[in-house]
Amino acid sequence: MIAFLLASVGSVAAIFLVVQGGMASSAALFGGVAALVNLLLLDWRARRANRAGALTARQSLQVLYLSALERFASVALLFALGIGFLELEPLPLLLGFIAGLPALLLQVRPGHG
Repeated sequence: MIAFLLASVGSVAAIFLVVQGGMASSAALFGGVAALVNLLLLDWRARRANRAGALTARQSLQVLYLSALERFASVALLFALGIGFLELEPLPLLLGFIAGLPALLLQVRPGHG
């Protein structure tokens, strides 16, 4: 799943490198980093839930909400850092992030874990 993310984000970054230059390519790579952090948080939470054994419905919902909140906050903070502090171009950053999202589908496939 990480290899797929790296390949898809790398492709988008290479296109931006050719079309718009190094800064746009860097922004796309940073967007890919945000997608990677999102994916790693999801994987970490899933592994912790699997190790915990059987959870009640309430506990499962708490884990689900906490995971969603952590992932949303981390992506929002990384976008704010990239666009605000590092002054990266928003469109390449967003497209780099979007390019990494299909890896989430590979993460949540049936039988994973």
